[in-house]
Amino acid sequence: MKIWVRFALVLALLALPGGAAFAKKGGGAPTTPGKYTDWDGEMDQLEVVAAFKLGDYDRILVEPLETSGIELPDIKDNTYGPVKQVLAEAAKPLGSGIAEISPPDVLIGKLEKPESGALVVHARVVKMDPGSQAARYWAGFGVGAAKTGIEGDVRDSRTGKVLLRFKQERRSAVGSYGGDYEDLLNRNVWTIGKDLANVLQHFDTH
Repeated sequence: MKIWVRFALVLALLALPGGAAFAKKGGGAPTTPGKYTDWDGEMDQLEVVAAFKLGDYDRILVEPLETSGIELPDIKDNTYGPVKQVLAEAAKPLGSGIAEISPPDVLIGKLEKPESGALVVHARVVKMDPGSQAARYWAGFGVGAAKTGIEGDVRDSRTGKVLLRFKQERRSAVGSYGGDYEDLLNRNVWTIGKDLANVLQHFDTH
């Protein structure tokens, strides 16, 4: 009896307005408006605000990422320089990741005025933790991993309407001699770009 009560409670929570549903891999990643957790087993959080077709757009514009408020390493620490470097050019690996599997052309830049035919990715970095190279080298098993978190939205360039909102974190702990800080952090940003491209591809025929 308790099992059925718990099951009914879960269903009731998922039915609540604004509640987050789970979208696991293999269950058919949803593209209908709503808020989803672990979307397609890949995206930590995704909100589909409005339906759209990726095929209606011929390019994706990735704007420079916002980085204000990020906790930085001590300026005397050897991780300070790599973190600052990755933050300064984070739009490039993000755009490169999107371009890996997304059909439209991907450009880096700022949308200056409304224009048709483009999706605009507007995002900010919420975490840029370089981890510990020594811990990665000596301990392994994910210890000392470099962590990167990004949240943002995808908008229609003509109307400015938000179509998607997302939040994603990635970790990297594998590299030569524990992995270069800058390489691992860039890899995280690039992988988040691929994750977003995977989301966009699901809207190709819907």
